[in-house]
Amino acid sequence: VPGSPGGMGGFGANHPLRQSLVFLDMPAMHQPEAYIGGLATLCDGDGRIARDDTRDFLKRFMSSFAEWVARNTPE
Repeated sequence: VPGSPGGMGGFGANHPLRQSLVFLDMPAMHQPEAYIGGLATLCDGDGRIARDDTRDFLKRFMSSFAEWVARNTPE
């Protein structure tokens, strides 16, 4: 999940990262994608996620990631 203080930095960081993973023949989760901008406004002074909608989105994303890891872990 690329993230940035601006609106588009995370999006721009994604492509070269994926190119490296493909070159190294490493698996990568293709969907869902998450580009998180404005990181400074998403957390409170204690580093906790400040908005309920952001917290819910990240929970759903991490649940999808955990399922992907389980499907792609060799037995």
